[in-house]
Amino acid sequence: MLGVMNALPTARPGTAVRILATTDLGAAFVPLRTSFGTAGTCAGLADLLEREREAQATIWLDAGDLAVGPVQPLLGRRPWQELAHLPIDAAAAGNHEFDEGVPALRAAAGLLPYPVLCANVDVGLPASTIIETAGGPVGVIGLTHPFSHRFAAAPPPLDGWPHRVAELSADLRADGARWVVVLLHDGVDWWPQQPDAAVVGARTERLTTLTEPWITSVDLVLGGHTPASWIGTLGGVPFGHPHIFAASVLVVDLPSNGGRADVRGVHPAPVRRPQHRDPAVRALDAAAANVLGQSRHTWLSRTGARHYLPGLIARVARDSSGADAGLVLASEHTNQGAVDGAVAVLHGGPVTELDLMRLFGQADDRPAVVQLRPGEYAALHRTVTAWADPANPAGDQVWWNWCRMPPGLSTTTAHPSTVAVARALVPRLAELLDRALDSELASVGTRQALLAALA
Repeated sequence: MLGVMNALPTARPGTAVRILATTDLGAAFVPLRTSFGTAGTCAGLADLLEREREAQATIWLDAGDLAVGPVQPLLGRRPWQELAHLPIDAAAAGNHEFDEGVPALRAAAGLLPYPVLCANVDVGLPASTIIETAGGPVGVIGLTHPFSHRFAAAPPPLDGWPHRVAELSADLRADGARWVVVLLHDGVDWWPQQPDAAVVGARTERLTTLTEPWITSVDLVLGGHTPASWIGTLGGVPFGHPHIFAASVLVVDLPSNGGRADVRGVHPAPVRRPQHRDPAVRALDAAAANVLGQSRHTWLSRTGARHYLPGLIARVARDSSGADAGLVLASEHTNQGAVDGAVAVLHGGPVTELDLMRLFGQADDRPAVVQLRPGEYAALHRTVTAWADPANPAGDQVWWNWCRMPPGLSTTTAHPSTVAVARALVPRLAELLDRALDSELASVGTRQALLAALA
């Protein structure tokens, strides 16, 4: 399984530059338990890059969401100082880079020795860069998620931004770039296949539409944002993304003869602890050592799981808040790459502070209790269940619906008048119901309530 150090495939003859691509690193500074073993780390990726550079010119590109995860609430800040030590060559701005607003993003980008790129939203970041390598200059364009303004405190995309990509590509080539690569903080909509959940189903229609205006002007697109990996082509151009949270790395070779980029696959990211215990590592280690409770079962966010984690969280949110119902989207609580089709796990046995922070990565984790009108819960139930169904193509057009796994639903009555949800879900429910919603925060946080339920 992932977590074991395996050598990457040797570069093919004629390779000028190798790319190691990651996404949603989530400040993966220490090895973390997953449902499939142990995930890789930033230090392991840095080691891998160093080894690859001994064989050929190699660069590390990241598709965004560098600083999400449990470190922020544990440390009391985003770990930009620690991320500045990574030998990344360029990154795109992910939607979570906007969580604290544009001024905070610009300040954070100023702390990093590598550029954070954003060509489709005007936030004062560079749109593109050229990376000089021994194999030739590589042009890179960064694109944040096209709905970052709905995920976080980001401005809306620039008018005509798709055509700007082609213009930037032409400018990079005029400035000497031998290849042009797009870092796109978006990925395929996917779902675990049964019975082999490690194999995911995917549809690319939404991405095809998104990239169609500009994709033939570039040589390669490296995606991200969604927990599963995928490799293929869009408009005849190679496209791929690895698993999130340093579970894997995507390897691409750029040929010296100007031919098509050669995607060499998704490979396990190495597991290695960092040499120095900086404040972020100390915070993670302390949380991992702080045992708060026990779980009799292992709970998974994966279709068909015997103990379905979204269902457990929905019940806990309902009971602890006093609401009539609880509703949890399968994508809301993501703590691992979907190597085995699961996006989150709560292991049986000891439950630590770090386990809970990985599931609920905010200092204030109280759910919101939403007031419903007659019939609205039934409408929400039907809609989110239908959109999660992989067989339903209508779900492909929903901007947040990358995870096609069943929602967690729990109710004590046939006609709920209140529903407990994660705070970030309230605006989405308002869109579904087409009205402003009245809500208030529960008095008990979900971490505390989950511990009580497990006991």
